[in-house]
Amino acid sequence: MTPTPDPTVQAWRLAVAGCGAAAFGLHLPLLTASDMFEVIAVADRDPARARTAQQQFAVPRTATRIGDLLADADVLVVLTGVHDALIEEALDAGVHVVTEKPVCLDVVRTRKLAARARESGLLLEVGAMRAHDPALHAALAHVPEPAGGWLVKADGVDEAARRRLLPPGFAPYTFDQDPAQPVPDHLEPHQVTVLQILLWQGYHLLTALMLAVPGTTATACSLDPAGQSVHVLLHGPAGQPFTLVIGATPAGVFREQIHLADAAAAATVDFARPYEPAATTRLTTADGIQSGFGDPFATMWNSIGARLAGQHPADLPTSADLAVRVEDLALALAGLACPAARKDM
Repeated sequence: MTPTPDPTVQAWRLAVAGCGAAAFGLHLPLLTASDMFEVIAVADRDPARARTAQQQFAVPRTATRIGDLLADADVLVVLTGVHDALIEEALDAGVHVVTEKPVCLDVVRTRKLAARARESGLLLEVGAMRAHDPALHAALAHVPEPAGGWLVKADGVDEAARRRLLPPGFAPYTFDQDPAQPVPDHLEPHQVTVLQILLWQGYHLLTALMLAVPGTTATACSLDPAGQSVHVLLHGPAGQPFTLVIGATPAGVFREQIHLADAAAAATVDFARPYEPAATTRLTTADGIQSGFGDPFATMWNSIGARLAGQHPADLPTSADLAVRVEDLALALAGLACPAARKDM
């Protein structure tokens, strides 16, 4: 049965798994201040983090077991590094899920979880923040049918930014501290590295591209000798060329940029640094530079609230559908990647 809020309580009851920087710096401040949601429990693999989050955001309780975390919850919010196992347990319990991206490194499992949620009448929402970004949508309004472009990501500020958001004494989690994640069996180790870079660092760029040019396909992909940067060529259904670069960069250097163009117009979006105000995002067109855009993160949660309340048509694609498309594209690109040391790359 699909859970609904207690009739005496209008807010959707949320249980939050994972108390890292995203929880402290983004989700918990917004959710605990919202009339639409009520955070009833938090959990983390480090109980001290969970207790600190409980105290800082006035959450009623902490939990150490998934069953206890899900008790009385309408929605599980997954903010851990590995998502699919928690998603499955929430669906087992008949609880809606909102998860950080990606759903999984193995798109076959993602597709199964999305189908299971849909068949159970449960919501599986993925944190596809760019899908709600006013700056991106302004760029698409300026160039509605891009004939080409580029997407660039180089992030040397993320760890320092996350560290500033955490309470004293807590260090940011890193992917190498997470349990092993399932990956497609046919990928070689270097291709798994490409898949990880694309879905951990490039997810928002791939999301933007899938929104701008549905039907984009993978053409070529290479990994640099250090195994840290990915260079990609893609084509739209009419042959429109797009390049994607996700690069390693020194500490303190950041760029996340999308450029779209057709025969008559062009638009370039330079996105705000991680955890900094979205108002610093800039859109450059022939008409000049725009800034002061709204917060895509808050817009995303408003959309999630609307979906929970049934205020979207049942046949409207969900972010889980978009996640499958993004993860399919990432897998196709990873499958094209040759070992960096080969001479014929």
